[in-house]
Amino acid sequence: MAEKTELLEEDEKVVEIELERLRGFENHPFKVRADSQMIELQESIKKYGILNPLIVRPKKDGCYEIISGHRRKFAAEKIGYRRVPVIIRVLKDDEAVVLMVDSNLQREMIQPK
Repeated sequence: MAEKTELLEEDEKVVEIELERLRGFENHPFKVRADSQMIELQESIKKYGILNPLIVRPKKDGCYEIISGHRRKFAAEKIGYRRVPVIIRVLKDDEAVVLMVDSNLQREMIQPK
């Protein structure tokens, strides 16, 4: 797992994680769609890379649950990425839900399931 030197908070770093170690947020209320906006996101990632790392939290099985970045993961997977940049945060369930909802509400158009 390659680490980048950018520090975020006191002990947070941007690291790259293999896609197969990432799991969707349990009961995620927003649907990822393969629509025109997804095509635009894929084109952007092809051209510029993933500009904002996903936010994940560690799970007991050695995998990571995605808190923010389900669309970026989907797009990266579709264009052949094997790893993506992430920020690993240790979050309680309540904190994870608040962060997940907040990150989705910041998007202009959200698509509930």
